Amino acid sequence: METLSHAVPVEKCCAAIARALRWLAASEARIAVLEDIASHYKAPYLYAAVGQPVLARRYASLFRHRYLQPDGDFRTRHDFKGWGHLPCSPANRYIYSNGWLVAGFQKMGAYGLARRGLDFIRRFQAAEGGFCSRYDLETGAVAPDLQDTSSTSSAGLALLACGAIEEAARAGEFVLRILDAQPQPGRFFFSSWRAGRGLMTDVFGEEDQQALRGRKQFCLSTEADPRQELVWLIGKPMKFLAKLYDATRDRRYLAGAGALFDFFHKLGEGRWENYANCKTMWGGAELYRHTGDPRYRETASRILTWMCDTQRPWGGWVHWLWYRSDEEQPFSAALDLVQELCAEMSDTLFELSADTPA
Repeated sequence: METLSHAVPVEKCCAAIARALRWLAASEARIAVLEDIASHYKAPYLYAAVGQPVLARRYASLFRHRYLQPDGDFRTRHDFKGWGHLPCSPANRYIYSNGWLVAGFQKMGAYGLARRGLDFIRRFQAAEGGFCSRYDLETGAVAPDLQDTSSTSSAGLALLACGAIEEAARAGEFVLRILDAQPQPGRFFFSSWRAGRGLMTDVFGEEDQQALRGRKQFCLSTEADPRQELVWLIGKPMKFLAKLYDATRDRRYLAGAGALFDFFHKLGEGRWENYANCKTMWGGAELYRHTGDPRYRETASRILTWMCDTQRPWGGWVHWLWYRSDEEQPFSAALDLVQELCAEMSDTLFELSADTPA
C-alpha cells in the first residue's frame, strides 16, 4: 500500500462522530422546539448513515406530519420555505434541501416519503437537463429561467438513490455542459445557467457570501481567499458525477468529477481550512473508491483530518464562512453543520475503506 502523508484517520474520525452524536443527544430538548426546516433537513440522512433507526424513524414522522406540503414540497410553513438564518440559500437553490431529504428517506426505507418528495423535485428539471433554482410559493410555479449545479446535483443524487437513472443521466449531461462552457476554467467555476442564454457570468461586484446576488453564490474563484469561498459549488457536482459513474459506468462522468477535483487544487493553500470542503472530501473519497488513485484519498483524508482536529470541545464546529465564535453562531446553524459533517464523514470512511476500485 502506498505511503501517504495524510493517512485515513479512521479512529479519530469515529471518535469525532461519536462526540458529535453525544452532543446531539444531549441537545434533544433544544432541537425539538426548533421550527425552521433548515435545522432538521439533514437529520434523516445522518441517522440512516450512522445506524440510528429510532431517531431516523422519529424524523420520518416529523417530516411527514410537520413539513410535507400538499404539493410534495417540504417547508417550514405553507407560505415559508425556511432558512431564517440564511435566506439566500432557498432563494438561489430552492430544492437543494429536498434532495437531501429524499436521499435520506430512501436510505432509511421511508419509500412513501421519498416518492412524494421525488415527484416534487421532478417538476424542476428543465429541457436542458438541469434543475431550476427557484420556486414561487404564491403561484406554485417553478421559475424556468435559471438552473444551477448545486440544485441539479442534489436532485441528481436523490434520483440515483431512488433508481431513476435516466433522469439522473440527463442531469449529469447538464453538469458536463456547464463544465464545457467555462470561459476561464483556470480561474473561475461558474455554476448557473440561464435558459436560452447559456452560462451566467455577469456575477461580479458584490463579494459578501450572504448577499442574494453576490458573486460567491454563483462563481468560485481561484483568485479569492479560499477560506471564504463557497467551495461546495464544485464539491456537490463532484459527488454527483462520481455517483452517476457508479450507476452508468460512463467514464465521461468520472472525467467530469475529476476536473472538478482538479479545480479544487487550483485554489490557494488556504483551501484546506474551509468547512465547505466537506463536499470535496465527500466527492474525492467517492472518486478514490472508483479509481484507486491515491491523489483522491490523500485529499479526502487531509480534509477529514482537519475536520476532526478543529472540532470544538462541546462536540460540534463553528462554520467560519459565516461566524467567528461559538457565541456568534446560532444554535440552528451549529446543528445543521454537525448533521452534515457527521453524515459526510461517515460516508467518507466508507469510500476510503475500499481495497480495490469499485
